[in-house]
Amino acid sequence: MIAVHLPKLLRNAFSHSVSGAVVLFFLLFLLPFPCHTRELSKASKYISNGGYALSKNGKTIFSRNLKKPFIPASTIKLVTSLAALEILGRDYHFSTWVYFDKKQKILYIKGSGDPYLVSEKVRKITLDIASKGIVEISDIILDDSAFAMEHKETEGSENSKNPYDALCSALAVNFNSLPLKVLHKAKVRSPESQTPYLKIMGKIGKELSSGYHRVNIDAFPQLAHLSNGLLYCGQLFKALLRENGIIVTGKIQHGRVPANAQLLHHYIASEDVAELVQRCLLSSSNFMANQLFLSMGAKVYGFPATWGKSQKAMNTFIHESLGLVDNQIHMVEGSGLSIENKISPEAMLLVLNKFRPFASLIPIKHGVRMKSGTLRKSGVFCYAGFIQKDNTQRSFVILLNQKRNVRDIILKILHRQ
Repeated sequence: MIAVHLPKLLRNAFSHSVSGAVVLFFLLFLLPFPCHTRELSKASKYISNGGYALSKNGKTIFSRNLKKPFIPASTIKLVTSLAALEILGRDYHFSTWVYFDKKQKILYIKGSGDPYLVSEKVRKITLDIASKGIVEISDIILDDSAFAMEHKETEGSENSKNPYDALCSALAVNFNSLPLKVLHKAKVRSPESQTPYLKIMGKIGKELSSGYHRVNIDAFPQLAHLSNGLLYCGQLFKALLRENGIIVTGKIQHGRVPANAQLLHHYIASEDVAELVQRCLLSSSNFMANQLFLSMGAKVYGFPATWGKSQKAMNTFIHESLGLVDNQIHMVEGSGLSIENKISPEAMLLVLNKFRPFASLIPIKHGVRMKSGTLRKSGVFCYAGFIQKDNTQRSFVILLNQKRNVRDIILKILHRQ
């Protein structure tokens, strides 16, 4: 009705004594209302259990269930990342230490939870060891004592063979996931040029079908007196030490660095936390997110890292740095695997506003800078990020806890606003 008679109203405004302020009121306030109402109605009809919100310049434009907490899946990685940038510091670098007992020729490797200790970095460490004049090693002893989790599995993990269920560890290579290629008649090869063939590939490959695989190594029966993850780490170091001309005659063992051990090499990772966050968000790595989560607890309360320390450190960050309370957000781990994690659209908008200086670390999907989150079995489909339009950056969040995945439809509706 208003839209139909507006031209006549404007003519009357100038031919009679209708106030210009009244006309402006109709133009700026009454006209958008039916449009937004229609859009809200469109969005709401798709949602049986969920919430969404869109904000501009810190002000919420429109929303549904703004204050109700929902399971966020991997969008909670935005909270973990923001906390890591503050608690660890964006310039923090992880370390790996190498010690050598010259008399017994024992090599000790001690980790600090590096989320990105990949084959290329292990090769660099072994090259540095060779440069010290080491030509023969007996045993390789792996020290993962910097982490002492109350339970091995991440809360919410099914310990499946999928790499997203990989266990955290203070000393883990290649995200604790093993790449391998199974050929005809169960022959196994390494599918990566940077990762040599390892014995553990052959043993695990016998249980898999032909083709390329990347698996959670600790989901398989334990193959030695130490965990599969540490065995994998030890075999990779051993193979790359041999590549650099160092003979390894002894065993791979689990232990601790003696107090009087001599430091041979201190390897400092090249990636800072900002780069790790970017890689974590891009690949949505649960392993990387929880390595950061555990490391934050150790930074605040000291090593060894535990789930309890990390939950406490995260709660302090949530309450003091974000100003949020328990009924707005609850976190038990940092990746989004657990359905115990909860956050409201209102709280996620606040997180996004705090994340603005680091927005470039968030990946782009569907032309929008955002983090997705999915737990298909639990009916969790989420998006959170920034919409860039007309030189203005708008924050948005979509948290759906329902069987029907309509987050792309909701995103299009929000984008039009």
